[in-house]
Amino acid sequence: VNQNNRCYLDYLPSQNNNIRFQLKETNFSAVFVLLSKLSRSKATGLDKISSRLLRECPDLIAESLSYIFNRSIVSGVFPDEWKHAKVVPIHKQGRRNCPDNYRPISIVWVVAKVFERIIYDQLYLFLSENSLLTNCQSGFRGLHSTVTALEATNDWAYNIDHGSVNAVLFLDLRKAFDTVDHEILLGKLNSYGIN
Repeated sequence: VNQNNRCYLDYLPSQNNNIRFQLKETNFSAVFVLLSKLSRSKATGLDKISSRLLRECPDLIAESLSYIFNRSIVSGVFPDEWKHAKVVPIHKQGRRNCPDNYRPISIVWVVAKVFERIIYDQLYLFLSENSLLTNCQSGFRGLHSTVTALEATNDWAYNIDHGSVNAVLFLDLRKAFDTVDHEILLGKLNSYGIN
């Protein structure tokens, strides 16, 4: 690997220093809608509160959850209890007696997933409104799919037909989540106005 003295920040596009992400408090109606949309079959976490129960009584619990979520937003503290999960090994492929052929699935509290969705929705809106997501990313984005990813191949074919060169790099990192450098991740988020 060619070593150089450049920092990962040198590769980030220059950003507007005036934009800053500010997590906003939620309200009864937002929590009510999320509770109402919960899948009845979502696995129950360590708290033993099922998604079915939450979905059946959003009018009774949305106000209390809104209060808890807002306390967390204002204090900047994610409840410790919500950080615990039931980990279930899921077989990927290959021999079942080889631990490397399994991936862990963390089953978290359903109320924590609702809170995470509130944060996700606000963060995704911020990233979209400030054009911080590349158009080349199709995964985990609304209005994007494998079809939009395939549309890129049309652009490549057009470029080839017109004498241009295409350079494409596809990566599939083994245990990718474990390879993330948290310092770099936090630095990148900060460069985008998220801290």
